[in-house]
Amino acid sequence: MARMSNSMMPQQNRLKDRLAQSKPSVGAWLMSSSPVIAEAMVSMGFHFLVIDMEHGAIDVSQSETLFALAERYGAAPMVRISSLDGDLARRLMDLGAHGIIVSTVESAESFAEFSKSCFYPPEGKRGVGISRCNQFGDRFKEYLMGFKPVLMAMVETSEGIHAASDIAALPSVDGMFLGPYDLSTSLGCPGDFNSQPFINAVETVRSACRANRKALGIHQVEPVADELHNRFDDGFSFVAYGTDILALRAGLAGVRDFIGE
Repeated sequence: MARMSNSMMPQQNRLKDRLAQSKPSVGAWLMSSSPVIAEAMVSMGFHFLVIDMEHGAIDVSQSETLFALAERYGAAPMVRISSLDGDLARRLMDLGAHGIIVSTVESAESFAEFSKSCFYPPEGKRGVGISRCNQFGDRFKEYLMGFKPVLMAMVETSEGIHAASDIAALPSVDGMFLGPYDLSTSLGCPGDFNSQPFINAVETVRSACRANRKALGIHQVEPVADELHNRFDDGFSFVAYGTDILALRAGLAGVRDFIGE
């Protein structure tokens, strides 16, 4: 791969800067480990690529290749992890992740402790090493002094909703990210995004983000492009769009009836 340019540091902080300025950001969501699919997605111009290590078939070693592909097209590589695993987050950032989305955050205290693993001293306790994130030492000082990860707390339970204000108030949090299916299930209305409990929960998180000047994010699971305008009109500034698998199935949907004849 070609040598990284001197603009690498601004690129690594580009998504964080967009969120701080409340600029709408749209990302792709990858569940497979295919570099071909990843490249096909990010070549569409997405601002970020979420690599799903909770429900997707992607491991740490595969993620490094996906990070490089995303960066090649100017998309910030983000990773969704299943728990507040600081050791995993550090490894992923060493490999080049620009940020972490943590599933099922339910308290400010637990997220604050996790976030220490994502920042270098004195803000945190992330270990310092030579790795892909700092161009294997060529940009060691620039990365050490300049890089700040994007940290998104994923709200998927009623407990997370109750703690939303405290979580959003954390300095380390860039935004709150709604997982609609898990959240609606936790509230007793699985998949019903028009139910009053779900609407109320979204408003609670929206208010917490607004009060603390943090980004409001959501995974728009269904790949319906027209809905993106509604998301941004509703105050979301960080929207993950569909998944690679759902996009593939949507593209093939028209042939199902023909095959069944």
